[in-house]
Amino acid sequence: MEDKEIDKIYELIDSEKHEEAKTLIVEILDKDPTDIDAQRLLALCEVNTEHYDNARKILEDVIKYRQDDALCWYYLGCCYDNLEMFTEAKFAYNKVLELRPEYVDAYKSLAIVYIKIQDFDKAKEIGKKGLEYSPKDDYSLYYILGTACMASKDLEGSIEYISKAIELNPENVQLYNNLGTTYLTCGNLDKAFEVYEKASEVDPKDSLTYFNMASILQVQNKHKEACEYFEKAHELEPTEDSYIVAWAISEVKAGKFKEAIEHYKFLASSYPQKATYKYNLACCYEVIGEFEIAISLLKQLAMMNPKATNILKKLAGIYMTTGQYQNAKEIYEKIIKQGTTSYQLHYELALLSVKIGDIDNAEQILKKVCKLKPEFAPAHKDLGVIYLNKRLFDYAKEEFELAYQYDPENYAIVLEYANYLHSTSNFEKADEMYQKAVELAPENPNALAFSALNKTHLKQIDKAMEQINKAMKKSSDSAFLLFIAGRIYFLAGDFESAKMYLVKSFELERIPDVQNLLGLCYMELGNYKQAKSIFSSMLDKAPLNINILLNMAKCCDSLDEKDDALKYAETIAENFPECEEAQELIRKLS
Repeated sequence: MEDKEIDKIYELIDSEKHEEAKTLIVEILDKDPTDIDAQRLLALCEVNTEHYDNARKILEDVIKYRQDDALCWYYLGCCYDNLEMFTEAKFAYNKVLELRPEYVDAYKSLAIVYIKIQDFDKAKEIGKKGLEYSPKDDYSLYYILGTACMASKDLEGSIEYISKAIELNPENVQLYNNLGTTYLTCGNLDKAFEVYEKASEVDPKDSLTYFNMASILQVQNKHKEACEYFEKAHELEPTEDSYIVAWAISEVKAGKFKEAIEHYKFLASSYPQKATYKYNLACCYEVIGEFEIAISLLKQLAMMNPKATNILKKLAGIYMTTGQYQNAKEIYEKIIKQGTTSYQLHYELALLSVKIGDIDNAEQILKKVCKLKPEFAPAHKDLGVIYLNKRLFDYAKEEFELAYQYDPENYAIVLEYANYLHSTSNFEKADEMYQKAVELAPENPNALAFSALNKTHLKQIDKAMEQINKAMKKSSDSAFLLFIAGRIYFLAGDFESAKMYLVKSFELERIPDVQNLLGLCYMELGNYKQAKSIFSSMLDKAPLNINILLNMAKCCDSLDEKDDALKYAETIAENFPECEEAQELIRKLS
């Protein structure tokens, strides 16, 4: 091959006109197929056009005749490298370094091969050796060393080398992003953000930099600020949907549900095969109170993924929120029919059954929960409550004791156990448990209130009043607490204070027990007319309630309405002949 031809071919290669160069080379090889220089140049063109296997075949022939040609070995190494023939690539690059120890590109390429095969220590060794020959202003080996250190978890080394690379090439935005990633891996989020900020100054058009900054803010729970940077990244790279995915997450966390809805709508329509986006869309609609839309979306997902428990549970949860307990129960039953042995799902179904008043079913399910996970204390506690309400005291005792044995520091369990002890008149033991409940949840007023009520049975009225007043300071608008306060003050003989609390309680929640105690309070205050009005109202709903009839008779007697008093007393005697108090009234009024 003549010098003139060689010059022309090199000129074309330098101009990246590889196809034209190949045409000339092929013409030369047609004339002389044994022209090694032409074959070598053809291989170079094949490498530059990324036809690595073609180049490999040519170079493997050429190298037989050019064993001392470092450049041929180098390009052969490149072919092996790109064909993932890493053992052969290492051999070729090492051959280059035997022939030309100062060949810096071979150190770079060999170090990268070692990184690819995860021999990071060897990669660092080669990289450091290359620095002995590398030009002082070449950042590449520092970058490669930083990458090797990062991959081997040598984060300090990575920071040192990449920082040096930036010092040599301060306009390379990729270096800043890599350094930021290293700081991120170290957990130094502020420093990582600072580095990414510098990257954005170097290249304001690099979308990945803004995405990385947004991701840091997201990790720091600064979701409002994160949204601003996700938006910048999206503006620069509007076709990169992964930015929208992360952006929507921060929008949800920042409470920007309407914006998140628009993004999840786009993602759900663009990727219908990914149920996550439609699921998240349904969750957003749930949060803003658009329950019917959320239900519709979740139903669609449930049809496509009938065994997806998380979807079914979310749908059941929305049904519960909207008061559609039966629908929620049916979904849980469907999940369980699929063969799940999850004690938690069975437990949630039991709670739902209680919610809709299906206590017998709840009892059976709770028994199964206790078999699936005997040490699950809340199930024993709830089963104990059911037995207590059915007045099956021995069964209730067993369940409460088991619950307490398995989880003695659980506030709800301790409180319900105390309630059981109170119900069975074990007031002293109940007092101990109530005090423990107060210690476990000092800010919860219910334990204080129940404890105060229990203390009235221990004749500790002053202590009861002290505790109920303390509870009232924590929650002054609770109908339940106001009722307990009224009851305690009633027992203490402070009927005016009792009346005040009971009136407030009844205004908040019209419960018969409150109404009845308020009537008794008016009787103690001598206001029989008001008391009679209250009991008369209650009698309309419970015409044969012995206590209401008796109180009506007493009020009428005190108001000198003897005929009415006698009528109520006779009604009691007729239906409850064993009532001595009614018999005495009849004798008195006759």
